[in-house]
Amino acid sequence: MTEPHSTSLYSPAGRGILYIAEWSATTPPTDPDDYVQIGNCPSMEVEPTMERRPHYSSQSGLRTRDLNPVVQTEYTLNFECDEIAASNLQRFFMGTLDAASRTIAGLQRADQEYALKFISDNPIGPNQEYRFWRVTIGPSGPMQLIGDEYQQLSFTGEGLADSANHALSPYFDIKYITTTTTSTTTTTTTA
Repeated sequence: MTEPHSTSLYSPAGRGILYIAEWSATTPPTDPDDYVQIGNCPSMEVEPTMERRPHYSSQSGLRTRDLNPVVQTEYTLNFECDEIAASNLQRFFMGTLDAASRTIAGLQRADQEYALKFISDNPIGPNQEYRFWRVTIGPSGPMQLIGDEYQQLSFTGEGLADSANHALSPYFDIKYITTTTTSTTTTTTTA
C-alpha cells in the first residue's frame, strides 16, 4: 500500500458501483447473493461524525478543559441515482412492490434496513471497497416529476451498529483494492 507523499494517491474524480441488499428482520444479507446494483449514481458521499462531552476543571482562576471524551459515533450516507427502476422507486418511496400489478404501495417499509457496498473504480488514484453493514435509507429531497434535467432519486442513509455480526468493526469497513474495468466486466482484487 502506497503512503504519502505520492502522486499515485491523487484521485480527482470518484467513480464506482453501488450495491444494496436488504436485511431480513435480524438476518444480514449474504455477499454476493443478496446484493444488487442500484444503477448509475452521479454522486455518493459518506460523513462520519462524533459527539464529545468535554469536562472542565474548576480548580483555578480560569476554567480549563482537562478531558474531551467521545460519547457518540455515527455516520450518514448520501447518494443519488438516476436510473428510475421499480426497485429504486420502491426504496425511495419506502414501499412494497407488487410485481404482478406493477404497483408500489408507498410508505409501507420505512424501517427497512439495508447493507450497502461501494466499489470504487477511479480513472487514476487508489480504489477502495466500502462495506456499510447496516443502514436505514430514505429520500433526502423531492423527486422532480416535471423538469428539464434528468430525473434523480436522492437518498440519505443513517448507519447503525452491527455488533452481533461485526464485533471489531460494527459500522463499516474500507479495504484498498485494485479494480480493472473493461467494456464488459469489472474485476476486483485485494491490494
